[in-house]
Amino acid sequence: MPILLNHQQSVCTCPLGLAMNKAVFQRDTTAGVIEIPQDEITLLERHDIYFETRLAENQAQVKSAQEIRYQVYCLERKFENPGEHEDGLESDDCDGRSLQGLLFHRPTGDAIGTVRMIQPDFSTAGILPVGQLLLDNGFHLEDYVPLRETVEVSRFAISKDFRRRSTDNFAAGSNPAEHKLERIRRGNLPCLSLIQFLVRQSALNGVSHWAAVMEAKLLRMLAAMGIEFQSVGPLVMHHGLRQPCYIDVHQMLANVQRQQPDYWAVLTNGGELRI
Repeated sequence: MPILLNHQQSVCTCPLGLAMNKAVFQRDTTAGVIEIPQDEITLLERHDIYFETRLAENQAQVKSAQEIRYQVYCLERKFENPGEHEDGLESDDCDGRSLQGLLFHRPTGDAIGTVRMIQPDFSTAGILPVGQLLLDNGFHLEDYVPLRETVEVSRFAISKDFRRRSTDNFAAGSNPAEHKLERIRRGNLPCLSLIQFLVRQSALNGVSHWAAVMEAKLLRMLAAMGIEFQSVGPLVMHHGLRQPCYIDVHQMLANVQRQQPDYWAVLTNGGELRI
């Protein structure tokens, strides 16, 4: 069965089993079906062929997210102690007040990534986990963001197995003349899909700011995509050195639109999502 994608008076079709390096796609237009080279489809069309991040709405989907978190945060990054999660699920007290996103690879149907949005709890001193870390260092989160419109983004993870398989696919089907930046642009799609989920849920839930505690490497990667978090205070020890930070979602989207308009199209689903 083909995937049908509607964007700006056109439909891009692609069999579910299509390999990442397939050379030709089909687009249905009012003039009929035409074949187009893979390089000519938009980044948003490519995203919609290969990826989708959905809200985890039942226990089975939440469990899938926690299994990915266990693989990434317990086994790969050693962020959490595997011995404390003998059921193979990485979970904590924040899950009960979080919106969990689950990233799917459409051609296979596999769940390959996750992210969550922790909602504020005004019965606790720090409101959000990052807020407590800041309090411990003499900073107040409310000095930087409107607390009632802020969530904490955490557990941003993509399966190592998928990352390896994706890299192999790109290498096997790559054109030696293809520019490195183009390969990076395509490789960022799973990450962009997770962030599109954050944008969508922010629009639905009246969220204007994201707070986080991130590794410097991730902050640099996001900044290269036009997603620039603002640091608050010094680095803190939180399962290794991490930087408390925040971002104004509306300003971020405006910045991405200027710097990386094709990324902006993915993050906003072609301009549909507004903060």
